[in-house]
Amino acid sequence: MSIIQTTIDPSTRPTRPTVGDIGARLAGLGALTFAAVVVLQNLLRGATAPANGATSDEVLAGYADHRAVTFVLVATFVVSGVGLAAFLGGAMRRMLASSRSGWAFTGLVGATGIMTLFAVLVACEEALSAIASGSQPDSGAISAIWALHNCVFAVLFLSIAVALVGLSRAGVAAGITPAVFDRLGPIGAALLAVATLAGPAIAIGDAMPMFGLGAIGFLTWLAFLVTTGLRLVRSDATEIASDRLAVAA
Repeated sequence: MSIIQTTIDPSTRPTRPTVGDIGARLAGLGALTFAAVVVLQNLLRGATAPANGATSDEVLAGYADHRAVTFVLVATFVVSGVGLAAFLGGAMRRMLASSRSGWAFTGLVGATGIMTLFAVLVACEEALSAIASGSQPDSGAISAIWALHNCVFAVLFLSIAVALVGLSRAGVAAGITPAVFDRLGPIGAALLAVATLAGPAIAIGDAMPMFGLGAIGFLTWLAFLVTTGLRLVRSDATEIASDRLAVAA
């Protein structure tokens, strides 16, 4: 009686299917999705939200009458968060391989701040809606949360500024962002930072021209996302076409 030893070639072992990494196309679609949803969110807020200097009664009435809008904002928050995460996941790999990896990390810090502060902002809106829909709304709580909501919105400008200047400079170096953002990025970031400095006044409805400067910087951030997202989608299509040509040859 003999024992026969057999060996299994590792290459013949069954492998589990794996999900591919975040490619350029998915990253680009994430950036475009985030930008589009953020525009929609701001349009909804602009049409239904009370003014920054509104009284507690005005805020209470506004959130009581537009409870459905809060649900929409929460739903779009989920979509925008997934979009931004996909963009960062796919774009960071390219940015870190560029000559400006330090700026890429700077931008990532800013983008993390955006997701964190925006989550707080949405949570404030949920709280306002919940209190306004209660049987005995507390005007004091409404006033306090509304002030916090407006202050968080103003502080959010700084995170957007850091994300814009960092990601735009790294994106230009990686070839996924138009070169014009080497100048537009810092300018937009500076405008956002100035608006942050005026945050205490903006929160109560004063210094709105300073808020306008922040809005210009915010539009620069959206322009960065759209142009970079389009380049990522197009670069992925180019890579796929090149791969097909190589296989055919």
